[in-house]
Amino acid sequence: MRTFIIGYGSLLKRASLNRTLPQVKEIEPIYLKNYKRSWNANENITPTLATTYLGINKCDDSKMNAIIFELERDFLDFLDKREFLYDRVEIALIDIEFTTSKFEISEEDKIWIYLTTNPYRPSSENPIIQSYVDTCIAGAFEIESEFGIENFAKNFIEMTYNWSEYWVNDRIYPRAPHIHQPEAYIIDKLLNESMHDIFVKIRVE
Repeated sequence: MRTFIIGYGSLLKRASLNRTLPQVKEIEPIYLKNYKRSWNANENITPTLATTYLGINKCDDSKMNAIIFELERDFLDFLDKREFLYDRVEIALIDIEFTTSKFEISEEDKIWIYLTTNPYRPSSENPIIQSYVDTCIAGAFEIESEFGIENFAKNFIEMTYNWSEYWVNDRIYPRAPHIHQPEAYIIDKLLNESMHDIFVKIRVE
């Protein structure tokens, strides 16, 4: 029995996938049925850089594009900690439309995806951020080029919901803290635990 993960946001971009899971070498673009991707995962662990990220929920008759890759079972705990905004759930093989035959996945294999735990909508306090949008769409363009799939990036946009006017262009100074400081979440978590009253008042300038 093998373990597979479906990525549908920043992991579409090879650099982001390599930074998170450097052991993953092969991916395959897919279309996932009966799940809906939207801007619905709010990150409040870092109060100065609060953001709405992509998440998914079960939704009959919906369809979205994504990637699938194999992951050793030992790395699931690490990925669960990274995806702390989400719950890992198993996907049925019948819900996946494969674009290539790179992976031969059987009914005995486990396929996992991360669903939003408590869905929200973007707000002025938790906006969509352009640096994250750029990562996802740039990844979709990479997939178009690598696999010869037309309109994968366009489909990514059109198969994503809850786009909102609460959207900031942070390309120059990205809000996603790991871009500048890989240990940002760990540092902020510790600061928040040790000096919460002061830490929550910090603002971005």
